[in-house]
Amino acid sequence: MNVTKSDFNLIHAHFFFIDIVGLSDPSISTRIQIKKIQTLNSIVMNSTSFRFTPKDTMLVLPTGDGMAIGFLQGPELPLNLAIEVHKMLSKYNKAKIPAEIIRVRIGIHSGAAFVVDDVLNNKNIWGPGIILARRIMDIGDDGHILLSARISEDLREISDYYKQILRPVQKYTIKHGQAISLYSAHDKGFGNPRPPATKSSLEKTTEKTTKFPTAVTIYPYMEVNISIKNPKSQLVHYKRRYEIKNTSENPIYEVVHGIATDVETNLSDLGIRVYDEDSVILPISNVIIDRPYQKEFTTVFNRPIERLEKGRFYILEYQVKEKEKYFENHFGVDCTKFVVTIEYPKGVSYPVVYEINLETETKKRCKMQPSIVTKERMINTGISSDRTQVRWAKKDISRGQCFRFEWK
Repeated sequence: MNVTKSDFNLIHAHFFFIDIVGLSDPSISTRIQIKKIQTLNSIVMNSTSFRFTPKDTMLVLPTGDGMAIGFLQGPELPLNLAIEVHKMLSKYNKAKIPAEIIRVRIGIHSGAAFVVDDVLNNKNIWGPGIILARRIMDIGDDGHILLSARISEDLREISDYYKQILRPVQKYTIKHGQAISLYSAHDKGFGNPRPPATKSSLEKTTEKTTKFPTAVTIYPYMEVNISIKNPKSQLVHYKRRYEIKNTSENPIYEVVHGIATDVETNLSDLGIRVYDEDSVILPISNVIIDRPYQKEFTTVFNRPIERLEKGRFYILEYQVKEKEKYFENHFGVDCTKFVVTIEYPKGVSYPVVYEINLETETKKRCKMQPSIVTKERMINTGISSDRTQVRWAKKDISRGQCFRFEWK
């Protein structure tokens, strides 16, 4: 048996470890997954922190759904890179539908590691410094920039700015029961101000599986009512109705809602109301994301949805002043029937429906377009006669399809 001898060097580096959250979601096509990886790579490569750092003073290790970078120069480089990546992703994610949004988590640590040659004689990194950076990243949720106490204390000594944005969080337990103190970097435009949800990635998985068992759902019926209140300010009211059918053995305890806007808003600005088939309000149980252009939150049902139970649905209402004049819906689950009504005053054009190919980013005008609802029917439903309402319906929509409704 021949053993190949590899040269290795012990180094001390400042490690930046990043990965894309939810990249393995089965509802996302392989092409979109690849596009997310390519986009993240491009953002990192075009950042100031990366472009102006001499290539011989950093080591880059692709990890499939992200990357690790070891900076041999100052400890501020990985944090500055993290802030740049967050701000560039915020612009990229603007008004993207959920399947296209890139969400990341980042871990930063200073420590020792070995540079070794792999089987192809490429430089690789291994050792306690990069391993701990990875474990710190694993603790984080979407949007977190987490740093070890070691590098945080060094940074806080460098400038008052780092003292402002680096905030201590509680101790967390990682592999082998080791407890570590962490800092979270966040300010306007970057980071996640909430502490990580659980003490370790293992506990996170176990807790979620135990409390909310995996369930499979379909939408027998989904309806979206769009009311353009003011065409000048572009104030639009949305009312989404989802009928839910649970096809698994496990009950459904909660539902995740996603809202994308093309203007900066806070969650509280949207006037959100969620209620069930009995008109009972479903309070927000957890805010997952509250970023300027993306919101994601959960509500818990007053009683769980059991297997094949009929007549269960919920309604989500909100309103926002949009810049762009369109509504887009991407289906993460199968839908038997999808109905959209758009109600608007004079001065708004007749809406047009397109099907969007998320892989090629192209749109194709649907053969079937909305039909005008009669004035009599509008009056019977309480809509003023000086407004117009159109209706569009489609059956048997598959997971992954996307439709856009545009008006001028």
